[in-house]
Amino acid sequence: MRKFLVFSLVLLFGFAGPSGTASAQQFDKIAAVVNDEVISVFDLNSRLSLVIAGTQAKKQPEILRRLAPQILRQLIDETLQMQEAKRLGVRVTDADLERAFINIERQNKLKKGTLESHLASQGTDKMALIAKIEPEIAWVKVVGRRIRPQVQVGPEDIDEALARINAAAGAPEFFLYEIFLRVDAAENEKEVRQIARRIVQQLKSGAAFQALARNFSQSASASKGGDLGWVRQGELESELTEPVAKLKPGQFLGPVRTLGGYHILLLRDRRIAKGLKAPNATLELQQLFFPIAQGAPSDKADAEMVRARSFAARAENCESMEKLGAELGTGMSGSLGKVELADLPAPLRKAVETLEPGRPSEAVRTENGIIVLMVCSREDGGTGGTERERVEKMLIVQRVDAAARRYMRDLRRAAFIDIRL
Repeated sequence: MRKFLVFSLVLLFGFAGPSGTASAQQFDKIAAVVNDEVISVFDLNSRLSLVIAGTQAKKQPEILRRLAPQILRQLIDETLQMQEAKRLGVRVTDADLERAFINIERQNKLKKGTLESHLASQGTDKMALIAKIEPEIAWVKVVGRRIRPQVQVGPEDIDEALARINAAAGAPEFFLYEIFLRVDAAENEKEVRQIARRIVQQLKSGAAFQALARNFSQSASASKGGDLGWVRQGELESELTEPVAKLKPGQFLGPVRTLGGYHILLLRDRRIAKGLKAPNATLELQQLFFPIAQGAPSDKADAEMVRARSFAARAENCESMEKLGAELGTGMSGSLGKVELADLPAPLRKAVETLEPGRPSEAVRTENGIIVLMVCSREDGGTGGTERERVEKMLIVQRVDAAARRYMRDLRRAAFIDIRL
């Protein structure tokens, strides 16, 4: 059962408020109850100070204070995540936290061991940071245990994705960052829309997009500062396709309402998609070349094609192919050595890309004559396999992310949540 009370910001959120008992009592107030756990006003203010420090918005903290409802929503989600981790026996170790601190120092170009002093200089502390990253680590472990083993991506899924990528060759691609705010129910629509608009105000005031994404976005990309990487035009939701196409690098748009919620997008770069590279196999090739003079009559070319096929039919292996080349006596017949499949002209690449070693290819007409090839050996390189692996990982991430969102939705629906502010 969920119980929502009217959220009022008349209280607190001041960093320079009155001292003494009144201030202490204010910080002891309950911001929300999640099942049997309390989120205090102190917890909320600690997170708010961390967000202000991270978004470079110290000069205009009043705008971020109006984002407090969203911060509280995130604290509620984090509490649910920690409760689920506890139920499953998932723990966040000191080593996990230490690795996270090292990564944060690296991302912020800080010297090793200076994170704590840096936080203090920004008006926050390490405990506030731990309160944020501990649920992130715990949830990654929960998702890895409960969801990842259930997500399967088959060869046909990869084939379909690769076909879509090839079909998009020549279309625009966009390097995007996103901030996504979900809308769980109709009664939350107005509140989420207002929060999205306030985030846009922060961006217009110079706040860092990636920092806002880390603190407010509710998509899987949040941990990477909203980094979506290169996105093809056809992969965007329909409501985003046209607005994104009009952006110039460095510009952002939003909030834009889609089926799941509100999107704010930043364009870092754009390019034209090239599709997939040919699998980077290395082939050892033998060649028979039958020259045809340019402008030769068609009956002469047809006769030479018959001759080429007759020679090819006599080739039983690469050794006999080499002898046939010597018999043919044309300068371009013989061994081609080792050749990258991707470097061959398209007609020749097509003739040999699936050809078994020791079998002659179909005769291929070129500008200067007719060519028959034979593969003597094949060393499959990494590009084709790597591309399939990359697409497989992408599909897994997408499916795990979707399942994790459903998991969180179920946790929210099953929880007792009482917002007291």
